[in-house]
Amino acid sequence: MRVEKNKEYSFDEKQYLFKYLDLHKLLYFLNTRNLFFSPLAYFDDPLEGISEQFMNENAKVNAARNTDDTPDPSEQNELLNSYKKYFDKVQRTLFASCWFLGTRESLAMWESYSNNDSVALRFNSEELTNLMKDRFLKIEEKDFSTMAYGKVEYVNLSPFDPNDTELKNCGHRFKGFIKDLSYKHEEEFRFLLMQKEDKEQYNYFDVSIGDLQNINFTIITHPYMENWKYKNIEMFLQNLGLEDKLKRSEIPTRKRIFDLP
Repeated sequence: MRVEKNKEYSFDEKQYLFKYLDLHKLLYFLNTRNLFFSPLAYFDDPLEGISEQFMNENAKVNAARNTDDTPDPSEQNELLNSYKKYFDKVQRTLFASCWFLGTRESLAMWESYSNNDSVALRFNSEELTNLMKDRFLKIEEKDFSTMAYGKVEYVNLSPFDPNDTELKNCGHRFKGFIKDLSYKHEEEFRFLLMQKEDKEQYNYFDVSIGDLQNINFTIITHPYMENWKYKNIEMFLQNLGLEDKLKRSEIPTRKRIFDLP
């Protein structure tokens, strides 16, 4: 498969890639050694992967609704249906594995994408990127053409302004690496799979990253996870020879600072 960098960048040597998971997704990862890619159609953000040209056209239609050029109901329904078909077509052919890029855990990400029983996978950013590049270069996949990777950038997409200088100068090579500024807290780095046209629809795609004992990664437990639940995960990992991968969250909590063990 073709592997492409979306845009030039460099990692800070202290940066990690984090993925926040519930326990079922952790078990899936441990049992299969696979990383999961989901279609953009499954994500909450309705503008995922949509081109600036389309957003500009959509903004013009929305502006016309407040003028004398407002379309009649049947014409408006036709437009909405065409938008829905376009969104569905685009977002079902782009599959993403999304990661938080940072030097330490994010409490905002814990609160947004997990519960007290959850964990986060943490990889060295350069090592995981090189691992994914190597894996996909070796894949011969008939339904997918390209794996692109890079940082997501956050600009004002809603309301859309085609004259926004940040948007004009962002320099992205592929769709799927721009999101609205309201998602800035995600600080996302993503691996993006592009499906060829007119191919079978997939609900997901996953890729093996190899023997977990030989890969440098850490499993971090939620800052509010109870001790007995931590011990459960620890015992499970012992059976896999991965107990050294487990670590408690470093985020300070009131219980950790003020309560006795």
